[in-house]
Amino acid sequence: MLIRATQLCLRRSLSTARVLKNSNVSVEASQNDVVSFYDAKVINYATRPIRPVTLKELIRFGQPPLSEQSLTQCAHYARTELPVRLAMRVRAFQNLPFIVGTNPHIKDIYRLYFESFDSLEKYSDLPENDNGSDLEFAEKLKDLVERHADNIPTLARGFLECKKYMNTKDMTAFLDDMIHARIGIRLIAEQCISLIHASKNESEDQRRTSYIGIINTQLSPAKVIHHCADFVTELCEFNYGEAPEFIINGHVDTTFTYVPVHLEYMLTELLKNAARATVENAKKNNKPVPPVEVSISHGSRDIGIRVRDQGGGVKPADLNHIFEYSYTTVKNEDTEDSNIFSGITRLAMQSGVGGPIAGLGFGLPLARMYARYFGGSMTLLSLNGYGCDVFLKLKHIDESLGQLEI
Repeated sequence: MLIRATQLCLRRSLSTARVLKNSNVSVEASQNDVVSFYDAKVINYATRPIRPVTLKELIRFGQPPLSEQSLTQCAHYARTELPVRLAMRVRAFQNLPFIVGTNPHIKDIYRLYFESFDSLEKYSDLPENDNGSDLEFAEKLKDLVERHADNIPTLARGFLECKKYMNTKDMTAFLDDMIHARIGIRLIAEQCISLIHASKNESEDQRRTSYIGIINTQLSPAKVIHHCADFVTELCEFNYGEAPEFIINGHVDTTFTYVPVHLEYMLTELLKNAARATVENAKKNNKPVPPVEVSISHGSRDIGIRVRDQGGGVKPADLNHIFEYSYTTVKNEDTEDSNIFSGITRLAMQSGVGGPIAGLGFGLPLARMYARYFGGSMTLLSLNGYGCDVFLKLKHIDESLGQLEI
């Protein structure tokens, strides 16, 4: 994971260096930008209405045993719906203020969305019962998901550099819409990928699994917490030389229906914030590092997870801004004495599923958006001078959320 972070950092550094060095954009690149900007296909697809799929339908597509009809419906929906949603994202970028759109980071993500639209558009006109290209389409979707995995940190850097060119309200509206749409696109794409591959490689063991596509019907919060805590501990020890103990208590045997990667992202963000604050506060006060307590509670329809730390809390002046994009309390520690390994680990201490976003102020807003996507919530209570309690409330993805539209 550190190697991957290294590669990302180096790639972004080289990209930025090229932009600064070559201020004159080549004629060929300019022509490509013009062509993509005025692409009639993008405008055509972007004006089509979205056809939301309910969570109940998404689950029904993969309900075991997998039927040919369900798989056909799922693949056809993804083939026809994803180009529309991607085209809308392309148009959203094109409608940004010109100076914002020319930022190299934002321009990179704009191109990525355009290329993704262009690669999937040819599949949208295939007949519904044309299953011959399913595996090829699944590979295209897999490539899309992988290429978009780190677009949030890149976008974060771009908007951090462009804060003075957009007012907070407009920037928040754009990012809320972009990230919400991104979650939906990934859910549809990953569900389709999972079902197509499952149908081609189905075995008795797979038929007995608790997964319906990417949705786990028996997800254990305690196991996910353990996994995230191990990852955070490794990063923390590498960066600070020590890490807090994570105490997991409450209803540790409970399971529920949810998307594992969403829960993992939220918990990783919360545990990293708690660990960093706890270690830094202990070092500041020359005291032993206290533990971080994670409590699980299981209600009739909700799962509650509380992360309690003794990291000194959030200053009152910062408290009203912690869920704002690009707002961060992390100090810039880029000094001449910093070495590449400490820098990379510092990035990873603020990273998540979306890649390293150190000091960019996107971690908590993103985690809360993931929680809210399926009707949950995230609340932070701070006792300045002592620590924080963060309450994560998540709903079961079952009949109660069956009509939730994606």
